[in-house]
Amino acid sequence: MSELGRSWTEGLNFRPARDVEIRYGNGLLEQESSKWPSYIVVTTKSSGKDAESLLTSQPRNTGVVSSLDWGHLEETTNSLPDDAELVVGIGGGTALDASKYVALRKDLPLRLVPTIVSTGAIIHGMFAKWDGRSTVGKVTEWPYCDFEYVVVDYDLVLKSPWYLNTAGIGDVLCMWSDFDEWRVMAALSKFPEVDEQLISAPTAYCKELVEKFPKTLNNQGGLTAESVKFIMQSIHERDDRQVKSPYITGAGHMMTQAIESILNRGGLIHGEMAALGAVIVEFACDKDTTEIERMLQICKVRYLPNDLGITNEEFLYVLKNLSKFYSDRGSPSILSERPLSDEKINQLCHKLGVEL
Repeated sequence: MSELGRSWTEGLNFRPARDVEIRYGNGLLEQESSKWPSYIVVTTKSSGKDAESLLTSQPRNTGVVSSLDWGHLEETTNSLPDDAELVVGIGGGTALDASKYVALRKDLPLRLVPTIVSTGAIIHGMFAKWDGRSTVGKVTEWPYCDFEYVVVDYDLVLKSPWYLNTAGIGDVLCMWSDFDEWRVMAALSKFPEVDEQLISAPTAYCKELVEKFPKTLNNQGGLTAESVKFIMQSIHERDDRQVKSPYITGAGHMMTQAIESILNRGGLIHGEMAALGAVIVEFACDKDTTEIERMLQICKVRYLPNDLGITNEEFLYVLKNLSKFYSDRGSPSILSERPLSDEKINQLCHKLGVEL
């Protein structure tokens, strides 16, 4: 097992996901919180309410965050007492990443309690530097704050709407589009030929997830404790399953940041945006999107813009500005190398149920 670390720079030095301890169980938050020393909670408005009744001991104080903007996080940190012994992050990705900031600033140990299993923030110590709705600086300049362990309480997680949890599988399946993008970029002479042996294992893993996930559901097709653990384990395993290559752009996975930056808004679910991103990348590669859409549907992952809270006008604006977003990042992608034409944009909107 690797040691815990923390720093305001060199975020990529965070502890490998495989070494993160994840505790599972019913009634687990009640058991764990009974043993916590004096602690402060970092959460969001809705997540805090879901967890409050399950806590055996109450926190010294609670910081409620609404974004990851560092000015906002600094204000939240300053509002919390300095003499606590522990920081506990409770919520989704926003709350968990915010708790890393607070723990790092106050130099306190950190434990994470996800209320939804849909984000890599649960198993990654690194968190981005945000200015409003945009990230600042390079990944190597971002901080990280490793945490002691993760508490996955089935009772707490199952309180959340099902789609907030199945989004976690979308965050994993989005890698499917990376393989086709590599092939197309190779055909454009931007990348070397695809190493088919290298991508064979992650391709098989995606198919395995799609085959096994439905077996975790109850007779009505609803999520169970087994489903929650299955989704969480897929996120836990993802880093080791992904292809390590400079020719894997992660353009689909980056779609949350692209959409939030272009629209200057939040309120979107990362795994769902990544799923939508995979469909967009497949389409941009001139591939039939039937297979990736089938996989997402089987795993109950939402990806249609209107289902995700994106209006028709917003989605059209996003598509018209995607090329600039990816070009400005300086890393090659099909979305920057071959911008969507007006005709292709119309076709994609029709495919995804977006009325023009």
